[in-house]
Amino acid sequence: MSKNTNAGNALRNTTRSTSIAGLIASLLTASLLATSTLFAPPSSAQQDNCFGGNDLALVNGNIHTLDESNTVATSVLVRNGEILHLAGTDYQTSSCTDVIDLDGRTVIPGLIDNHVHFVRIQNRPGYDTREIESTFSTAEVLATISSKSESVPQGELITGIGGFITAQWAEGRFPSMAELDQTAPDHPVYLSAFGFGPGQTNTAGRDLINSLGGKVNLDGSIASREDTALAYEVLAASIDDSHRERQLADVIGWANKVGLTTVMDMSGTVPGVGFLDQRTGYNPIVKMARENRLNLRTRLYFPALDEDAELSQLQGRLDNSFNNFGSDMLRTVGIGEWSVGRTLFNQQPLSEAAANAQRRIAERGWAYHQHLHSPEEFDAHLDIWESLDPEFDLSSLRWTAGHMSGVTPELVKRIVALGLGIGAHGQPILRPSGDAGGPPWRTIIESGAVALGGGSDGARISPFNPWSMIYYMVTGVNAQNKLVNDGQQITRQQALKLYASAQQGWFTGEDTKLGGIAIGRFADLVVLNKNFFDKELVPDNEIRSMQASLTIVGGRIVYTDGTLAIP
Repeated sequence: MSKNTNAGNALRNTTRSTSIAGLIASLLTASLLATSTLFAPPSSAQQDNCFGGNDLALVNGNIHTLDESNTVATSVLVRNGEILHLAGTDYQTSSCTDVIDLDGRTVIPGLIDNHVHFVRIQNRPGYDTREIESTFSTAEVLATISSKSESVPQGELITGIGGFITAQWAEGRFPSMAELDQTAPDHPVYLSAFGFGPGQTNTAGRDLINSLGGKVNLDGSIASREDTALAYEVLAASIDDSHRERQLADVIGWANKVGLTTVMDMSGTVPGVGFLDQRTGYNPIVKMARENRLNLRTRLYFPALDEDAELSQLQGRLDNSFNNFGSDMLRTVGIGEWSVGRTLFNQQPLSEAAANAQRRIAERGWAYHQHLHSPEEFDAHLDIWESLDPEFDLSSLRWTAGHMSGVTPELVKRIVALGLGIGAHGQPILRPSGDAGGPPWRTIIESGAVALGGGSDGARISPFNPWSMIYYMVTGVNAQNKLVNDGQQITRQQALKLYASAQQGWFTGEDTKLGGIAIGRFADLVVLNKNFFDKELVPDNEIRSMQASLTIVGGRIVYTDGTLAIP
């Protein structure tokens, strides 16, 4: 080969290498430009495209984050269902941001009930009227029923079942049949205190229930227990899933109106008004979630109801249910509020079957939330939990002692030592005898527990309305206007934190997402209709009547009272 040929080959190789190097350099430059563009703030042109939909900004408000420092921000920016910023940025500069001017209004995180029997409300006959919980005279009851009748189709049944007692009304009595007739002439009406009575109807309600085989007295009154159970049975006999979906949608609308954005549901185990079929009872809410019609985050705890040592029902649930599975709106999270049926639960000392059930729950890695009232119940369960904890680390599984009305300081210390959650619930508020003070809220808050949360145990033996529970925490006064929990009252901010802070996320393993207001957390926000923190503007008695002006779940507006300008 000649030197000229070799020189030519060398030149071509050099040229080829130079071209390849140039190509690589060009590609790297393009890649770097693309990367820098990807992570750079969007240009005005890009903002105008509003990729992923508009952001939402709330500005000029008093936004209580309920963090450890009790930070109050003036604005919040929401993107894709989460909190993006807490700052004073001029959000109006972007055409892709919807801005709501709060004009100084108070904002809190969405309220969370960590122990409630919400789903089973779907089984209430007629059109459930939760608003009756928050009435304090027969005149208010009648006004509530009159308002309800305006939205209920003519001839359809209006009901108010559970969540109240007659003693909370100034007159201490039900509205009479004549009063109900005058208030709702085009509707049958049925009211029932607790879930087991007594009850009252109007003339149309009396005639309807009696025609179905119930037993209503001539004056429209219904006796407690057997007659109340029969009335419910005959009225609920024809309920189908379309009714259940409508009932859930109605009660969710009410929940959003009072600022609730998340519920931790404890199913239903009591026959009649308190029952939820474990095979088919969840179908309506699952359907609503699939169709994006669920406006209340729901976390499901499944009950275990076995009354024998085989524990077949519990084992079937553990074997055939997906643990901690679902969407941000509907998710299975644990076993609660029973590990065994009530007969086994009530045995003292606690039965071997109960101990075995709780071991199986721990072995399979499920969260567990247990109904506890008496010191004996606490002591028996803590003995089991202390034996299981070295093997399973129950705190990491989010095990929780719930209710707490009978707990002692010594028992609280044992719960705290295990790193368990404490669910403090105000269900004794309706007890007619007024003999129960409720949970020792101050003792619990001062205990150093890993997680504290509030709930209602509604909506049968207690109100579902979170403001009734917050009132009870702050005042120690029950539904009969009796001071029954003196010395255990807490501040308004402490009470609100039990219902809405980031600690509520601990119970479902959503520590970084659920509860409170902070960057990266779910954008669940409530603009209050009044400044709850101003005692002159909202005296204690008016806490129970608090509502939202605007409720946001996952960045979506799910309720407005029309007093704010919405873009």
